[in-house]
Amino acid sequence: MLKTLVILASIANCAGGLVLIFTWATMSQRVPVIVLFIGVSLLIQGGYTILYLHGDLDSWGGLATGALFAGEGLAACVGAGGLIQGVIHNINNADMEMAPVLAGLLMLVQAVLALLYLLVTDRLRPRVNGRSSA
Repeated sequence: MLKTLVILASIANCAGGLVLIFTWATMSQRVPVIVLFIGVSLLIQGGYTILYLHGDLDSWGGLATGALFAGEGLAACVGAGGLIQGVIHNINNADMEMAPVLAGLLMLVQAVLALLYLLVTDRLRPRVNGRSSA
């Protein structure tokens, strides 16, 4: 069940990232370049997680899990910061901007779900000679 939620959140991140990339590409004179960077970040976060869960990165061994853990930990911090900043901006301004709030929420939710998946499936244990240390 949790794996399915992580996959769905990752697909949502990829879709959101593609929308932001397309938005910037079609209206680059009116849309700041940060929209492109956030879109690429969402696409990479979602895509890497899907590849990891599908088993396409198994040949990397523990490096794939470490990269997922580090990336999702960072994404959780950035997503939470973006979400908080977006909410504060919307409270203080009459011009409501929902895209930054939604991007931060997408990034944060997917990161938390992926970190929970790593924790629940016991993939964060150190390995010694190919075996779990516990």
